[in-house]
Amino acid sequence: MSDSASQWLLEQIHSARGMASLWCLDEHAQGDTLPNASSLSVITNRWDQSELTRHAGLNTHFSDFDFSPRADGSLDRVFYRVSKEKPVVHHIINEAGRCLKPGGELVLCGHKTDGTKTYIDKASAYLGQREKAKKMGQLYVARLVRSDSLATPLDDSDYTIPRPIFTDDDVQFFSKPGLFGWQKRDRGSAMLWEQAAPRLQTSVAETLLDLGCGYGYLGLMTQRLPLKRRVLTDNNAAALAMAAYNAEHNGIPAEVIGADCGERITDTFDAVLCNPPFHHGFGVSGDLTDRFLRSAHTHLTPNGRAWFVVNRFIPLEQKARGLFTHAEVLADRDGFKVIELRR
Repeated sequence: MSDSASQWLLEQIHSARGMASLWCLDEHAQGDTLPNASSLSVITNRWDQSELTRHAGLNTHFSDFDFSPRADGSLDRVFYRVSKEKPVVHHIINEAGRCLKPGGELVLCGHKTDGTKTYIDKASAYLGQREKAKKMGQLYVARLVRSDSLATPLDDSDYTIPRPIFTDDDVQFFSKPGLFGWQKRDRGSAMLWEQAAPRLQTSVAETLLDLGCGYGYLGLMTQRLPLKRRVLTDNNAAALAMAAYNAEHNGIPAEVIGADCGERITDTFDAVLCNPPFHHGFGVSGDLTDRFLRSAHTHLTPNGRAWFVVNRFIPLEQKARGLFTHAEVLADRDGFKVIELRR
Protein backbone atom coordinates (compact mmCIF):
# COMPACT_ATOMS: atom_id res chain seq x y z
CA MET A 1 0.00 0.00 0.00
CA SER A 2 1.45 3.35 -1.07
CA ASP A 3 1.85 6.02 1.60
CA SER A 4 2.64 9.58 0.53
CA ALA A 5 4.35 10.42 3.83
CA SER A 6 6.73 7.49 3.45
CA GLN A 7 7.41 8.44 -0.16
CA TRP A 8 8.36 11.96 0.92
CA LEU A 9 10.65 10.54 3.61
CA LEU A 10 12.37 8.24 1.12
CA GLU A 11 13.15 11.25 -1.07
CA GLN A 12 14.88 12.88 1.91
CA ILE A 13 16.80 9.68 2.66
CA HIS A 14 18.01 9.41 -0.94
CA SER A 15 19.48 12.93 -0.68
CA ALA A 16 21.40 12.25 2.56
CA ARG A 17 24.18 10.01 1.27
CA GLY A 18 27.50 10.11 3.11
CA MET A 19 26.00 11.00 6.48
CA ALA A 20 25.66 8.70 9.48
CA SER A 21 21.90 8.21 9.25
CA LEU A 22 19.24 6.05 10.87
CA TRP A 23 15.86 5.24 9.36
CA CYS A 24 13.23 4.42 12.00
CA LEU A 25 10.85 2.24 10.02
CA ASP A 26 7.49 1.15 11.40
CA GLU A 27 5.63 0.35 8.18
CA HIS A 28 5.38 1.28 4.50
CA ALA A 29 8.83 0.53 3.08
CA GLN A 30 8.54 0.42 -0.72
CA GLY A 31 10.77 -2.29 -2.17
CA ASP A 32 11.31 -0.67 -5.57
CA THR A 33 12.49 2.66 -4.16
CA LEU A 34 14.69 1.63 -1.23
CA PRO A 35 17.97 3.55 -0.92
CA ASN A 36 21.32 1.79 -1.08
CA ALA A 37 23.84 3.61 1.08
CA SER A 38 26.51 2.20 3.37
CA SER A 39 26.08 5.14 5.77
CA LEU A 40 22.35 4.39 6.31
CA SER A 41 21.13 1.98 8.98
CA VAL A 42 17.57 0.84 9.60
CA ILE A 43 15.81 0.06 12.86
CA THR A 44 12.38 -1.51 12.51
CA ASN A 45 9.89 -3.35 14.69
CA ARG A 46 8.32 -5.24 11.77
CA TRP A 47 9.76 -8.55 10.59
CA ASP A 48 8.53 -8.08 7.01
CA GLN A 49 10.12 -4.64 6.79
CA SER A 50 13.39 -5.94 8.23
CA GLU A 51 13.52 -8.64 5.55
CA LEU A 52 12.79 -6.09 2.82
CA THR A 53 15.54 -3.68 3.89
CA ARG A 54 18.03 -6.46 4.68
CA HIS A 55 17.60 -7.96 1.23
CA ALA A 56 18.15 -4.47 -0.23
CA GLY A 57 21.60 -4.51 1.39
CA LEU A 58 20.85 -2.11 4.23
CA ASN A 59 22.30 -2.57 7.71
CA THR A 60 19.09 -3.55 9.54
CA HIS A 61 18.31 -4.02 13.22
CA PHE A 62 15.02 -5.78 14.03
CA SER A 63 13.89 -4.90 17.54
CA ASP A 64 11.22 -3.15 19.58
CA PHE A 65 12.96 0.12 18.68
CA ASP A 66 15.84 -0.69 21.02
CA PHE A 67 18.33 2.16 20.62
CA SER A 68 20.54 1.04 23.54
CA PRO A 69 23.43 -0.15 21.32
CA ARG A 70 23.72 3.36 19.86
CA ALA A 71 25.99 5.87 21.54
CA ASP A 72 24.96 9.40 22.45
CA GLY A 73 25.67 11.91 19.70
CA SER A 74 26.56 9.27 17.11
CA LEU A 75 24.18 10.21 14.28
CA ASP A 76 23.95 13.04 11.74
CA ARG A 77 20.36 12.32 10.66
CA VAL A 78 17.35 10.38 11.91
CA PHE A 79 14.43 9.81 9.53
CA TYR A 80 11.00 8.87 10.85
CA ARG A 81 7.45 8.67 9.51
CA VAL A 82 5.33 8.85 12.68
CA SER A 83 3.70 5.66 13.96
CA LYS A 84 0.08 5.10 14.95
CA GLU A 85 0.64 4.86 18.71
CA LYS A 86 1.72 7.90 20.75
CA PRO A 87 4.08 6.12 23.20
CA VAL A 88 6.01 4.67 20.24
CA VAL A 89 6.36 8.11 18.64
CA HIS A 90 7.47 9.73 21.90
CA HIS A 91 9.97 6.92 22.57
CA ILE A 92 11.55 7.28 19.12
CA ILE A 93 11.71 11.09 19.34
CA ASN A 94 13.40 10.84 22.75
CA GLU A 95 15.96 8.31 21.53
CA ALA A 96 16.57 10.23 18.32
CA GLY A 97 17.43 13.31 20.36
CA ARG A 98 19.88 11.33 22.48
CA CYS A 99 21.61 9.74 19.49
CA LEU A 100 21.87 12.86 17.32
CA LYS A 101 24.95 15.04 17.35
CA PRO A 102 24.43 18.72 18.17
CA GLY A 103 23.53 20.17 14.78
CA GLY A 104 22.16 16.83 13.59
CA GLU A 105 18.68 16.63 12.09
CA LEU A 106 15.52 14.74 12.95
CA VAL A 107 13.46 14.50 9.76
CA LEU A 108 9.82 13.90 10.69
CA CYS A 109 6.70 13.49 8.59
CA GLY A 110 3.17 12.12 8.65
CA HIS A 111 -0.38 12.85 7.68
CA LYS A 112 -2.51 15.52 9.33
CA THR A 113 -4.75 12.80 10.78
CA ASP A 114 -1.74 11.14 12.47
CA GLY A 115 -1.33 14.09 14.84
CA THR A 116 1.95 14.92 13.09
CA LYS A 117 1.86 18.67 13.68
CA THR A 118 1.61 18.14 17.44
CA TYR A 119 4.47 15.61 17.36
CA ILE A 120 6.63 18.05 15.40
CA ASP A 121 5.92 20.83 17.89
CA LYS A 122 6.85 18.54 20.80
CA ALA A 123 9.99 17.26 19.07
CA SER A 124 11.11 20.79 18.24
CA ALA A 125 10.80 21.87 21.87
CA TYR A 126 12.61 18.75 23.09
CA LEU A 127 15.50 19.33 20.68
CA GLY A 128 15.81 22.92 21.91
CA GLN A 129 14.50 24.58 18.77
CA ARG A 130 11.44 26.55 17.70
CA GLU A 131 11.05 25.22 14.21
CA LYS A 132 7.54 24.74 12.87
CA ALA A 133 5.91 22.06 10.79
CA LYS A 134 5.60 22.64 7.06
CA LYS A 135 2.25 21.72 5.50
CA MET A 136 2.31 19.92 2.16
CA GLY A 137 -1.25 19.05 1.18
CA GLN A 138 -2.39 16.50 3.77
CA LEU A 139 1.17 16.02 5.05
CA TYR A 140 3.12 17.78 7.77
CA VAL A 141 6.90 17.61 7.47
CA ALA A 142 9.85 19.07 9.35
CA ARG A 143 13.64 19.03 9.53
CA LEU A 144 14.45 19.68 13.18
CA VAL A 145 18.00 20.54 14.25
CA ARG A 146 19.27 19.29 17.61
CA SER A 147 20.68 22.02 19.83
CA ASP A 148 23.61 21.59 22.25
CA SER A 149 21.25 20.54 25.05
CA LEU A 150 17.94 18.70 25.21
CA ALA A 151 14.79 19.70 27.09
CA THR A 152 12.65 17.32 29.18
CA PRO A 153 11.98 14.04 27.31
CA LEU A 154 8.46 13.36 26.07
CA ASP A 155 6.19 11.07 28.09
CA ASP A 156 6.56 7.63 26.48
CA SER A 157 4.41 5.77 29.05
CA ASP A 158 7.53 3.87 30.24
CA TYR A 159 7.74 2.34 26.79
CA THR A 160 10.35 -0.31 27.56
CA ILE A 161 8.83 -1.66 30.79
CA PRO A 162 6.50 -4.73 30.81
CA ARG A 163 3.62 -4.49 33.27
CA PRO A 164 1.00 -7.01 34.46
CA ILE A 165 -2.43 -6.57 32.89
CA PHE A 166 -4.48 -9.61 33.95
CA THR A 167 -4.37 -13.25 35.06
CA ASP A 168 -6.44 -16.00 33.42
CA ASP A 169 -6.45 -19.66 34.53
CA ASP A 170 -3.32 -19.04 36.63
CA VAL A 171 -1.44 -17.54 33.67
CA GLN A 172 -0.26 -13.99 34.41
CA PHE A 173 0.02 -11.83 31.32
CA PHE A 174 2.31 -8.82 30.97
CA SER A 175 2.20 -6.26 28.18
CA LYS A 176 3.64 -2.90 27.14
CA PRO A 177 3.12 -0.06 24.67
CA GLY A 178 3.90 -0.94 21.08
CA LEU A 179 1.24 -3.67 20.72
CA PHE A 180 -2.31 -3.14 19.47
CA GLY A 181 -4.68 -3.26 22.47
CA TRP A 182 -1.76 -3.74 24.84
CA GLN A 183 -3.61 -2.69 28.02
CA LYS A 184 -6.38 -5.30 27.93
CA ARG A 185 -7.47 -8.84 27.17
CA ASP A 186 -8.73 -8.82 23.60
CA ARG A 187 -12.45 -9.68 23.54
CA GLY A 188 -12.14 -11.54 20.27
CA SER A 189 -9.28 -13.69 21.54
CA ALA A 190 -11.18 -14.48 24.75
CA MET A 191 -14.19 -15.54 22.66
CA LEU A 192 -11.97 -17.70 20.45
CA TRP A 193 -10.43 -19.46 23.45
CA GLU A 194 -13.87 -20.05 24.94
CA GLN A 195 -14.82 -22.00 21.81
CA ALA A 196 -11.48 -23.68 21.06
CA ALA A 197 -10.60 -24.83 24.58
CA PRO A 198 -13.19 -27.62 24.99
CA ARG A 199 -12.52 -28.86 21.46
CA LEU A 200 -8.77 -28.95 22.03
CA GLN A 201 -9.25 -30.77 25.33
CA THR A 202 -11.01 -33.64 23.55
CA SER A 203 -8.66 -33.69 20.56
CA VAL A 204 -5.42 -35.61 20.03
CA ALA A 205 -3.48 -32.49 19.06
CA GLU A 206 0.20 -32.69 19.98
CA THR A 207 1.45 -29.56 18.22
CA LEU A 208 -0.07 -26.06 18.08
CA LEU A 209 0.66 -22.81 16.27
CA ASP A 210 -0.50 -19.41 17.53
CA LEU A 211 -0.49 -17.42 14.29
CA GLY A 212 -0.23 -13.67 14.98
CA CYS A 213 0.29 -14.26 18.69
CA GLY A 214 0.43 -10.72 20.10
CA TYR A 215 1.62 -11.00 23.71
CA GLY A 216 0.84 -14.72 23.62
CA TYR A 217 -2.63 -15.03 25.11
CA LEU A 218 -4.02 -17.82 22.92
CA GLY A 219 -0.86 -19.90 22.73
CA LEU A 220 -0.13 -19.72 26.45
CA MET A 221 -3.70 -20.45 27.52
CA THR A 222 -3.00 -23.99 26.25
CA GLN A 223 -0.67 -24.59 29.22
CA ARG A 224 -2.89 -27.38 30.60
CA LEU A 225 -2.98 -29.32 27.32
CA PRO A 226 -0.54 -32.24 26.84
CA LEU A 227 1.15 -30.59 23.88
CA LYS A 228 4.57 -31.72 22.76
CA ARG A 229 5.21 -28.43 20.98
CA ARG A 230 3.70 -24.95 20.88
CA VAL A 231 4.93 -22.21 18.56
CA LEU A 232 3.98 -18.54 18.82
CA THR A 233 4.70 -16.24 15.89
CA ASP A 234 4.15 -12.58 15.04
CA ASN A 235 5.45 -9.85 12.73
CA ASN A 236 5.79 -7.27 15.52
CA ALA A 237 8.92 -7.13 17.70
CA ALA A 238 7.06 -5.86 20.78
CA ALA A 239 4.61 -8.75 20.50
CA LEU A 240 7.42 -11.28 20.20
CA ALA A 241 9.24 -9.80 23.19
CA MET A 242 6.14 -9.96 25.38
CA ALA A 243 5.12 -13.44 24.20
CA ALA A 244 8.58 -14.71 25.14
CA TYR A 245 8.45 -12.81 28.44
CA ASN A 246 5.04 -14.27 29.33
CA ALA A 247 6.09 -17.81 28.41
CA GLU A 248 9.20 -17.58 30.58
CA HIS A 249 7.43 -15.83 33.46
CA ASN A 250 4.78 -18.56 33.62
CA GLY A 251 7.15 -21.45 32.96
CA ILE A 252 5.31 -22.53 29.79
CA PRO A 253 7.48 -24.19 27.12
CA ALA A 254 7.07 -22.27 23.86
CA GLU A 255 9.03 -21.33 20.76
CA VAL A 256 8.59 -17.67 19.81
CA ILE A 257 9.46 -16.97 16.18
CA GLY A 258 9.49 -13.71 14.25
CA ALA A 259 7.81 -14.16 10.87
CA ASP A 260 5.51 -12.38 8.44
CA CYS A 261 2.27 -14.36 8.62
CA GLY A 262 4.23 -17.48 9.58
CA GLU A 263 6.18 -17.55 6.30
CA ARG A 264 9.50 -18.63 7.87
CA ILE A 265 7.91 -21.60 9.61
CA THR A 266 8.06 -24.74 7.48
CA ASP A 267 6.57 -27.28 9.93
CA THR A 268 2.93 -28.33 10.12
CA PHE A 269 0.75 -28.45 13.24
CA ASP A 270 -2.27 -30.33 14.51
CA ALA A 271 -3.96 -27.10 15.61
CA VAL A 272 -3.78 -23.43 14.65
CA LEU A 273 -5.23 -20.55 16.68
CA CYS A 274 -5.52 -17.19 14.94
CA ASN A 275 -6.93 -13.74 15.65
CA PRO A 276 -5.72 -12.02 12.46
CA PRO A 277 -5.24 -8.26 12.32
CA PHE A 278 -7.45 -6.53 9.81
CA HIS A 279 -5.58 -3.22 9.98
CA HIS A 280 -2.52 -3.11 7.76
CA GLY A 281 -0.29 -0.06 7.86
CA PHE A 282 -2.51 2.97 8.28
CA GLY A 283 -5.54 1.46 6.56
CA VAL A 284 -7.69 -1.66 6.49
CA SER A 285 -6.58 -4.63 4.41
CA GLY A 286 -8.92 -7.42 3.34
CA ASP A 287 -5.96 -9.20 1.75
CA LEU A 288 -4.45 -9.72 5.20
CA THR A 289 -7.23 -12.11 6.23
CA ASP A 290 -6.69 -14.08 3.02
CA ARG A 291 -2.98 -14.35 3.79
CA PHE A 292 -3.65 -15.69 7.29
CA LEU A 293 -6.12 -18.21 5.88
CA ARG A 294 -3.57 -19.46 3.36
CA SER A 295 -0.93 -19.63 6.08
CA ALA A 296 -3.21 -21.64 8.37
CA HIS A 297 -3.92 -24.07 5.54
CA THR A 298 -0.21 -24.43 4.78
CA HIS A 299 0.69 -25.03 8.43
CA LEU A 300 -2.02 -27.60 9.25
CA THR A 301 -1.44 -31.35 9.22
CA PRO A 302 -3.83 -33.31 6.93
CA ASN A 303 -6.31 -33.89 9.78
CA GLY A 304 -5.60 -30.60 11.54
CA ARG A 305 -8.07 -27.97 12.66
CA ALA A 306 -7.82 -24.20 12.83
CA TRP A 307 -9.88 -21.76 14.86
CA PHE A 308 -10.19 -18.14 13.78
CA VAL A 309 -11.90 -15.13 15.31
CA VAL A 310 -12.68 -12.14 13.09
CA ASN A 311 -14.93 -9.10 13.04
CA ARG A 312 -18.34 -10.29 11.94
CA PHE A 313 -18.27 -8.16 8.76
CA ILE A 314 -15.35 -10.24 7.39
CA PRO A 315 -16.75 -13.16 5.31
CA LEU A 316 -14.06 -15.57 6.46
CA GLU A 317 -16.16 -18.71 6.02
CA GLN A 318 -16.71 -17.76 2.37
CA LYS A 319 -13.04 -16.91 1.91
CA ALA A 320 -12.11 -20.33 3.33
CA ARG A 321 -13.95 -22.23 0.61
CA GLY A 322 -11.54 -23.79 -1.83
CA LEU A 323 -8.86 -24.10 0.86
CA PHE A 324 -10.67 -26.03 3.59
CA THR A 325 -13.14 -28.92 3.42
CA HIS A 326 -15.08 -27.68 6.45
CA ALA A 327 -15.88 -24.20 7.75
CA GLU A 328 -18.31 -23.80 10.65
CA VAL A 329 -19.31 -20.69 12.57
CA LEU A 330 -19.18 -21.71 16.24
CA ALA A 331 -20.21 -18.37 17.75
CA ASP A 332 -21.43 -15.01 16.45
CA ARG A 333 -21.96 -12.24 18.99
CA ASP A 334 -20.73 -8.86 20.21
CA GLY A 335 -19.35 -8.00 16.78
CA PHE A 336 -17.15 -11.11 16.51
CA LYS A 337 -17.49 -14.59 15.11
CA VAL A 338 -15.45 -17.73 15.72
CA ILE A 339 -14.98 -20.17 12.85
CA GLU A 340 -13.59 -23.71 12.91
CA LEU A 341 -11.77 -24.84 9.77
CA ARG A 342 -10.65 -28.32 8.77
CA ARG A 343 -8.36 -29.38 5.95
